[in-house]
Amino acid sequence: MHEANRMFVSALSRNAGNMGFTPGMSLADIRAAAPDMLYYDANPMKDAKCLRNLLRWASRFTPRVARGDGQNLYLDIAGASHLFGGVQTLLETIQNQLTAFGFTARLGLADSKAAAWGFAHYGKNQSNIRADTLQDTAKNLPVEALQMSHASTAFCRRLGLKTIEALRKLPRATLANRIGLDGLKRLDQFFGEQAEVTKFARHKERLIEEQQFPDPLATNAGVEAALEALLERLCQRLSVLQQGVRNARLLLERVDHDTIEFSIQLVRPSINKLMLLRLFSHHFETLDVGFGIERMVLMAEQTAPISARQMGLNDTTSNNHGELLDGLINRLSNMFGHQYVQRFSPADSHIPERAFSREFALYPSAPQSWITPFGKRPLRLLKKPVSVLLNDKIEPNMPETIFWHNRECHISLLSGPERIEPDWWRDDPDWRNGTRDYWWVKTDFGALLWLYRVCDQQKTQWFIHGLGS
Repeated sequence: MHEANRMFVSALSRNAGNMGFTPGMSLADIRAAAPDMLYYDANPMKDAKCLRNLLRWASRFTPRVARGDGQNLYLDIAGASHLFGGVQTLLETIQNQLTAFGFTARLGLADSKAAAWGFAHYGKNQSNIRADTLQDTAKNLPVEALQMSHASTAFCRRLGLKTIEALRKLPRATLANRIGLDGLKRLDQFFGEQAEVTKFARHKERLIEEQQFPDPLATNAGVEAALEALLERLCQRLSVLQQGVRNARLLLERVDHDTIEFSIQLVRPSINKLMLLRLFSHHFETLDVGFGIERMVLMAEQTAPISARQMGLNDTTSNNHGELLDGLINRLSNMFGHQYVQRFSPADSHIPERAFSREFALYPSAPQSWITPFGKRPLRLLKKPVSVLLNDKIEPNMPETIFWHNRECHISLLSGPERIEPDWWRDDPDWRNGTRDYWWVKTDFGALLWLYRVCDQQKTQWFIHGLGS
């Protein structure tokens, strides 16, 4: 590690430790004493990644695994040791596998987390401490095994209290004055007299399927056939978990080390292999395999539980319609982008232009039922009402002609009026003229128009707000 243009040692091998070197020493001092000593730059990111992988590996022995400070891993093997032939056999299995991986590990087993840490760092290479022997075994451990603060540990050393046994002989009141409440807490946690909270890791199953091809795939048809096999394996795993794909990603690695990536999203979780294959196939139209695809990786990045629903005798048609609609949304959203495929959802308002909202069809909100309005509503609502007639005087009667699309149209009344009041709590510029009276009319060329009138003290305005069918 670097500090003020100086390099310090963060970790040492066993041989370097036996030579008297310690972590924190300057690299220049160590090289002056041992010029042939090999050294490597520390890489904290790779160390953290290695610990995460070891954490996942340790979950094969028990589901309750946690990472501590530094390079420490904690395993709660209560109720799991008998699956590996007992505690001692389990410790030897872990030790042998870590040695085979190339790691030098020290194991400590005790009833408390603090005691296990102390024996792993300052005991034997492999310590198995039972509860009835903890008091006697811990006598000769140094005070550093308690993980107290540096100041408390140094103070104990100056007073000659170098072992845990020396601390335990002191009266509790005197001990609290010397090492503080935090040090007293660490001592109680070491002997299991006070609980210590451990946050165990929660692992998710990695839903990844991959295939390496000794002979690269040279055609799109070969890629599609290989993808079908990967989807078959992935859907079988998801079926056991009762999960479905919401978001999946496909990586194609070419022979020239170029990577091609495709993603699909679904409106509802699914394990329908053919539908997933069809969604990926839309991207294959622009696929360039180059000199061949040598590796494929399929990842289910987002999954969700598959909800089962009891069907009634009359649900076949409606359920089939829902599946067809979901399939259409999936295809359009993955072909053109989910931001371009939208749907209308109901909103709680009596104002025509506020009675609905737009949302992405791929991410629907909670289902709501449409409220049936008092009067008939148009099939198409204009984004902005179109003015068709303006009178300089107040005219309460329905006009016989209107001007629409640069032509004069004769209209006949069908129904109305329907009065709609604006929201009194909302200052809407489009409704500042107040109440609107709506009519349904029919033009001489057969068009159905939703017409409304706005009157003030000087004139009457007529607008088209919607079109019927």
